Amino acid sequence: MSIPASNGKVVLITGINGYIGSKIGLDALSRGYSIRGTSRSVASTHDLLAGPFAPYADRVEIFEVPDITAPKAFDAAVKGVHGIFHVASPVNFALNTWDTVVVPAIGGTNTLLTSALEHAGSQLEAVVVTSSVIALWNRGTPEGYVTTEADENTWAIEAAKNLDADGIPEAQRASIMYAASKAAALRAVWEFRDTHKPPFSVTTIHPSIVIGPPVLVPSSPSKLNETLKPLYSIFAGLTSVLPTKFGSGATIDVRDVSRVHLWAYENHTIADGEKYIASSGIGPNQGIADVLRAQYPERKNIPTGEPETGYVFKKDANGRIVEISQFPGTSRISGQKAVEATGREWIGFPQSILDTAKALESLNGGD
Repeated sequence: MSIPASNGKVVLITGINGYIGSKIGLDALSRGYSIRGTSRSVASTHDLLAGPFAPYADRVEIFEVPDITAPKAFDAAVKGVHGIFHVASPVNFALNTWDTVVVPAIGGTNTLLTSALEHAGSQLEAVVVTSSVIALWNRGTPEGYVTTEADENTWAIEAAKNLDADGIPEAQRASIMYAASKAAALRAVWEFRDTHKPPFSVTTIHPSIVIGPPVLVPSSPSKLNETLKPLYSIFAGLTSVLPTKFGSGATIDVRDVSRVHLWAYENHTIADGEKYIASSGIGPNQGIADVLRAQYPERKNIPTGEPETGYVFKKDANGRIVEISQFPGTSRISGQKAVEATGREWIGFPQSILDTAKALESLNGGD
């Protein structure tokens, strides 16, 4: 492969060894950027540095940040950078308390933005923050409601504060806490911008459930990103019953998530002060099973469910599903603003499924 010439710019990516952060990092390197990445431990980035990032070794620098909420945690990492992608945030559904989920999300956001303001330097052009569509999405909206960037999550923070009082079952707490962390961190971003009026642009990106091929396939399925585990369990036949829908049920490919982040930085004058939803539409688990069974007929343990039900589809001349959408008039998440801003459509859900499965074939259904 040919290595592109350096464009002379350095960008910082927090959470560089994560599912989204590693993709942004690789794409930035392929565009000529030098990158700095932060991780809780340098050791956890070894496979990334030895694998996908290896051809760009002289353009990669890793900073160890064990606690993203610690004052001055990012001071050294931000110095001299031209752009910052703040991706690091807990996405671990084994954590379900305010102190382990919400506090780090708020604290990490404020710490990063403070470091950027006070220590990055005048060359810093933009900070792009990875939020989530859950920071905008509300429960209980009327049928047919379309969630856009104008919406704001008004339920999760209070729900997270009242888990015990409301008698919320243990199994539901992690998802509520995650939603609260994203809603609270989003508020922190815009409050910081309104209060400090920084000289750099600030943009938030709001992905729905992220799928797509990871930059680095882990050694074990248990180490997969949380949003890939349901797809893998279907692909590997680890479940005979299709998983239930999580949150809005909308999905987006990680390659598109990375693309929109980089677009927001490279077009920071346009993107300043804006929110962009990254969502290609509905991603039903029944659709995952149907697409995978057609592509992998030899995998008899892929669950059947109720084939071709619960969603609208189009097939190609070979009878394979190539488009999946939801029924007209049902509630949905709109990613149209980002499509119009970037001038590119999203990768379709069936293609994301197939590309993800191809990347995960090496795991062979193990644990």
